[in-house]
Amino acid sequence: MGATARTDHETLVREDVEVMEDMSIPAASPHTPFKWIESAGGPFVIVPAVSAHAWRGVEGEDYEEACAVEDYLGQTAFGPEAEKTPAIVVADEPLPATFLPDLRCVLQWSYAPSEQELIDGARSSFPDIDDWHQGPMLEVQGQLLMFDATIPGESLGEEEKLYLSLPPGTYQLQSADFEVGEEVAGRLHAMRVLDPTRS
Repeated sequence: MGATARTDHETLVREDVEVMEDMSIPAASPHTPFKWIESAGGPFVIVPAVSAHAWRGVEGEDYEEACAVEDYLGQTAFGPEAEKTPAIVVADEPLPATFLPDLRCVLQWSYAPSEQELIDGARSSFPDIDDWHQGPMLEVQGQLLMFDATIPGESLGEEEKLYLSLPPGTYQLQSADFEVGEEVAGRLHAMRVLDPTRS
């Protein structure tokens, strides 16, 4: 990451450290293969992996535009003016995130005693959720990449990347919170295919 972007990123981390300390951050588990990413306190973005290098983060206007999204999920665009690339913004709360490929959902960690209990809670709650909040549509043609919106795409480290693999098609994005008892709570961002594309 460039010196200016790194400085800005570290400043955001310091400013939001109290927020992150209040969260139950997922610890590595030998029993589950899930990778978790965190933000410095702002939104995440989901972009086509092949175009991630064009995301400017705090080095341009991309981060400011992502921060303008006030809903659970929203849309922005980035890259050269003549060929803008759409991006999904995961906003509202800076909760740690992973991807559950079996549910085609991004899972965000609110609180839970363990990673496994959170994931089990998400899977058991998913079929019964009936108050999904409608988000934007997404055209998928290849692998997607989710990361902290502050970071320029060309500066991302592997530990800062979360890959999302979905079959090509048109997806409706939806969000919902869930709770299991008094100890487990999270947020799901579901990606429901509407128009599968056959190659």
